Amino acid sequence: MNLDISSEEASQLIKCDAVISGGGPVGLMLALGLAQQSFHVVLAELFVPSADAPNSFDGRVLALSHGSMLVLKKLNIWNDLVEHVTEIHHVHVSQKGYLGLTKLHAEEVDVPALGYSIQSSDLGKVLWQHVRQNQQIELLCPARLVTFEEQESVIQAEITVDSESAGIPGKSYQVEAKIIVGADGTDSQVRKILGLPIEEKSYQAFGVIAQIETEMHPQGWSFERFTEKGPVALLPMKGHFHKAVMVCPEDEIESVKALNDAEYIALFASKMGERLGQFKQVSPRVIYPLKETYVPQMSKGRALLMGNASHTQHPVAAQGLNLGIRDIEVFLEMTSLTDDIGEPEFLANYAEVRKPDHEKVMGMTDSLIQIFQHHSPVVGHLRGIGLMAMQAMPTLKRRFSRFAMGGNRS
Repeated sequence: MNLDISSEEASQLIKCDAVISGGGPVGLMLALGLAQQSFHVVLAELFVPSADAPNSFDGRVLALSHGSMLVLKKLNIWNDLVEHVTEIHHVHVSQKGYLGLTKLHAEEVDVPALGYSIQSSDLGKVLWQHVRQNQQIELLCPARLVTFEEQESVIQAEITVDSESAGIPGKSYQVEAKIIVGADGTDSQVRKILGLPIEEKSYQAFGVIAQIETEMHPQGWSFERFTEKGPVALLPMKGHFHKAVMVCPEDEIESVKALNDAEYIALFASKMGERLGQFKQVSPRVIYPLKETYVPQMSKGRALLMGNASHTQHPVAAQGLNLGIRDIEVFLEMTSLTDDIGEPEFLANYAEVRKPDHEKVMGMTDSLIQIFQHHSPVVGHLRGIGLMAMQAMPTLKRRFSRFAMGGNRS
């Protein structure tokens, strides 16, 4: 049963199999996956999912890998997302100021598309629709996790109505579950209650995101270009529009913020180069600091961290959400190995299974930034040789494409 506590009374004590803190993409997908396996799930989310209220899904454009698409198909969600996605058939990778480029194509790895771009708000709309319709998910919204503790073989969590958002007096609810999952972002309340340390690395840079229109239709092409001050990228959207990403050093971000639309287009064009004709118009920019975060211990007792609560990456490889979706996929596959999905040894084993993938993706992402932002001309020419070598070696290209698409599932 769905239970929206902004409009309906909830019982004082709720018993379930799993309680999830966080209603972003990872929390919602995990809830739907567990419900599909007949688990009773309680999902607590602070923000009311509506178009005119702040929530976990903003106006950004996300890149879903081929592997993530396969997971969404298993969850019976993909059919409702198809009308909102734009297929990426080709990826063009180059560097400014040096020779060398690589082109990746979907047909080279026998898939219909290398990936898919989608507005975060559209993804959220579809996920929330599925959650609200699922009778195995009990939704507490708007609500916040106050605290929790492990008692014998269960978790006892206290969740309260966010009275300011709900417009009603605050009320506490006790939730008893076998497991609590923190899918509540980098500033995770679950992680804080557990007292788990978080490792942070600042890239001393900002990501600038906008929607940009080009003279020519992208025809399924995505572009990424590395410059010494950070990468720029174009991700195809509907029609002639693209998600435009530009990474700027922190000592230049104030001057970038001050640019009008024409000046910003000129700056972006100078970094990206001639792609798809002229850049015609650009939306207001979304700007956020770039950092890598990692929680080395993603489980403790009957608690587990997933998605951004466990790891965040530089957006250069577009792997953040896709890595979180792989977390979900593996967890759902491993539930068949236990009679108790919150059993501490089971969760510790799951964390060990996921660790190599986390380290591989985060290591690759960090290495790309270090290599492509190195100022030495010698390194620049070596980068060019590497890109040309990949272009000339089909086996290497296929390995890289499969990694970007989600590993062995491709």
